[in-house]
Amino acid sequence: MSYKWYFSVYGTGLGHIARSLWLARHLNGDKYFSSWGEALKIASLSYTSFEATPLDVVWTEEGRMSFKKTLKGFYKPFSTFALQIREEKKRINWINPSLVISDSRLSPLIASKLSRKKSVLIINQAKILFPLRKNVYIFLERLFGETLGVLWDLADVIISPDLPPPYNISKFSMELKTIEKKVVYTGFFADIPNKKVECKNDGKYKIYAPISGPAPTKKLIVDLLIKTARLLPENYQVTISMGDLSKKGYRFDDGKLSIIGWDENREINMTCSDALIVRGGLTTIGEGIIYGKPMVVFPIALHGEQEQNARRVQELGIGLYMDQYKTKPGDLQYSLTLLLNDDQFKKKVEKLSKFARSINTSERVKTIMEDLVYGKYP
Repeated sequence: MSYKWYFSVYGTGLGHIARSLWLARHLNGDKYFSSWGEALKIASLSYTSFEATPLDVVWTEEGRMSFKKTLKGFYKPFSTFALQIREEKKRINWINPSLVISDSRLSPLIASKLSRKKSVLIINQAKILFPLRKNVYIFLERLFGETLGVLWDLADVIISPDLPPPYNISKFSMELKTIEKKVVYTGFFADIPNKKVECKNDGKYKIYAPISGPAPTKKLIVDLLIKTARLLPENYQVTISMGDLSKKGYRFDDGKLSIIGWDENREINMTCSDALIVRGGLTTIGEGIIYGKPMVVFPIALHGEQEQNARRVQELGIGLYMDQYKTKPGDLQYSLTLLLNDDQFKKKVEKLSKFARSINTSERVKTIMEDLVYGKYP
């Protein structure tokens, strides 16, 4: 049978498109994508891609998620969502895919039901997590989450690209009764590092900081990293990747600090680093675990899911959670020194890495999807 896979991917940030492209590479057959923003640009480099109408929250100039501005135009998301469903249904009917694969989007799940097509949902945040952990917010979080779970449950299978409990990073984001029977924890969507990569042994500590997320969220953290790099001793080397495809080819390097617009050597930089500085997205955290690297995690401000992921990293003892608005360059310098000199971080992340690598994620997900097409799953 010749397969046709239709991926409908949430377009904000790089994590969703990165893992969907990873999955596409491991599936046989024709692949089609729909998304928006940077995700659409990246997908279109490899596959036939369609532009979806974006639906996202509003960001402030300071890089915070703005609940006030998002809710101010509360009527717009409903009309946009309805438009998305029409768009997705039209594409599904035209492509006639073997399976619809949604990464964190509801509209393709509804459209696939209307088109009588089976669907898979890839998700690591099943509910909206409020940044303020007060009883009233936790109650609303649960209420809204279970309501949202009814819609997520439209998928035939729900895949969480995370380690199985009790080691899952997205522990707090996936606690929903309405979907728990459909959720399959498959392991991280990341390749095992290439052992053939040769790293330069110059006696320096190498810090790699792949910074992704919406453009407004990057400036403050990048400025903090640059100032911190200036404070570090000469035996430290910091590489910052801006995650900006439009700046492909840009590079600044003074020997101690490197800034890259778009990193085409990510595998080398991940492999050769001693520690990471990352955002709180599951994809990057999972990649860091696969590579066995201790990490400092700076979640995007007021991004509940990323904040909980960051706390989970610290809880597992594989890294440190830091708040970019409360952290000074000297604080980050101290944290990096601690991370690199306390062997417990390295031991714990290597132990978790060994477990993560033991899971054949690509084969497991491929089997689930092909069995679903043939009616053998669940």
